Amino acid sequence: MRFFDASALVKRYIRERGSASIRRLLDDGGVAVARLSEVEVVSAFARLSREESITTAQRDRVLTAFVTDLAAWTVVEMTPEVVSTARQLLVRHPLRTGDAVQLASALVLSAAIGPLDAFVAHDARLTAAASSEGMTVAR
Repeated sequence: MRFFDASALVKRYIRERGSASIRRLLDDGGVAVARLSEVEVVSAFARLSREESITTAQRDRVLTAFVTDLAAWTVVEMTPEVVSTARQLLVRHPLRTGDAVQLASALVLSAAIGPLDAFVAHDARLTAAASSEGMTVAR
């Protein structure tokens, strides 16, 4: 199973550098995401639409596709254990709040089911922290 951060998930729906490799990784199956990604990905789509990088129709199409895909993926809920782990990560690494929750979600999932195949993100600080925490990182 691979854990995908929101920064990677957006690349499935919006064509940008790295999109092809993300699509391949997602198509291999075994996808896990944080519940927070549901908000972060939609936020990215809305921002792109407001900035007129995508049309409203495109935003609505990718939003529908994302919600459909989300139903088929393993979603790590925001539990007290995820929050506690995120707090610890914020002390150890220079992460933003959302990134700490993403990594904490992956770490909690890994503790529950065993090592993940990869932690997939497109953020240098987050991937450095994930690697430091013993996760295998893919981009």
